[in-house]
Amino acid sequence: MKVTKDVDFGLLTMKGPDKTVNEDYIEFTTSNLNRDDEVHILLVADGMGGHAFGDVASFYASNYILKWWRNKLLQHDHPDRFLEDCQDTIGGIFQVINQKLIEIGQRENYHLGTTLSVIIMVKDKYLVCHVGDTRIYRMRKKADIKLDDNDETIDLNQSKSFVQLTKDHSWARMQVENGSMTEIEAENDDKSHLLTQCIGVKGDINPYISMDTILEQDQFILCTDGLHSLFTQDEMYKHLREGLEQDTPLQNTAEYLIEFARNAPYQDDVSILIFAPKGRTDVP
Repeated sequence: MKVTKDVDFGLLTMKGPDKTVNEDYIEFTTSNLNRDDEVHILLVADGMGGHAFGDVASFYASNYILKWWRNKLLQHDHPDRFLEDCQDTIGGIFQVINQKLIEIGQRENYHLGTTLSVIIMVKDKYLVCHVGDTRIYRMRKKADIKLDDNDETIDLNQSKSFVQLTKDHSWARMQVENGSMTEIEAENDDKSHLLTQCIGVKGDINPYISMDTILEQDQFILCTDGLHSLFTQDEMYKHLREGLEQDTPLQNTAEYLIEFARNAPYQDDVSILIFAPKGRTDVP
C-alpha cells in the first residue's frame, strides 16, 4: 500500500467468527502518472465461502488487477488518455481473470469464486468496474443555494449525498428490478445472498462499468456484504455520519463500523475502506 499526504483513509478487515481464514481482500494504492497527477486504485473482493479456496480467488483477482493497473501507468502520462484506456480495457481484464480462475479450478478440481469491485481515480474523474455484491458507495457534501434573501434554502443533492456506485449482481436485486419483490421482501428472502454473477465459476460475465466526476469533498466507501448486509442504505449512511461527524481520522470511522459489526449477529468476514482522495473533508 502506497499513500501520500493528500489522502485520508480508513481500512479494516475482520475474519468471520466461524471462518478458518478471511476470504476478503481489500486494498488501495497510489502512484504518480506524471509530475503533477496522482492516480489511486481501490478494490475489494470477497471470495465465495461456498467454494473452495475463496481466499485464493479474491487474492488472485485483486493482484491481477493491480498488475494490469501498474502496466497502464507505464503506458501513459496524460490523465484523460490513461482513464480512457482503462475504461476500454478493464472489462476485458475481468474476463481474463474469470477464465484464468476457471482454468485453475479445473486443473485443481476445485471451484474458485470471488466478487471484485474496483475504482480508479485520477484528477476529477473516477472509473468503476464491478462483478458480484461487494459495494462501492460515494458520500458527497450537499449543495445548498438561496435564490434570494426571502427564499428558503434549496438542497440540490438531498437524494444524492450517499449513493451506491455499483450494481449488485444478486438474486435479490434481480427480483426488485423486475418488480417481483420490494427491497425489504428481497432482503429478507432465503435466497437474498445468491449471486447471479461472480468471477471464476462460469464462462460468461458482464461487468458493470461506469465513469463520473469527483467533487472536492467526495468520500468513497468500499465494503463486502459481511458489512453492508447488516444495514439498510439509510442505516449505513447514518452510521457513517455518526463516525465522521466526530472529527476523527477515517481509520477511527472504519473501526467504529467494524465494532458495530462485531456486536451484531454477523457470520461473514467483514471489510471496509473509507477513502478521501483529496484529504479529510467535512461530512454532508
